[in-house]
Amino acid sequence: MSMDDNKMRINLLIDNDKYPMNISREQEEYYREAAKQINYKLNRYRGLYPKLDSNKHWAMTALELAYEVVLLQDSTDVDPYKKKLKELTDLMETYIK
Repeated sequence: MSMDDNKMRINLLIDNDKYPMNISREQEEYYREAAKQINYKLNRYRGLYPKLDSNKHWAMTALELAYEVVLLQDSTDVDPYKKKLKELTDLMETYIK
């Protein structure tokens, strides 16, 4: 199986515009869900703030999605746990000696 056998072409509809994408088959579900989330958030902001122009709706959508990414990155940061485990391991080794 060559590298291209795993690739596929899909079209995503975002804000009534078609976006052709070449992606791996494993990524398809994620791209489709991402497009769905963008459309949902855009439509929600359009409903909440109908007098704002489209650029503002896009900016608010981008901000919300970026916020969600930052929040997920923070919640999956394992460095504090690694540090605490090292402290506990060092402490146990000290008592064992």
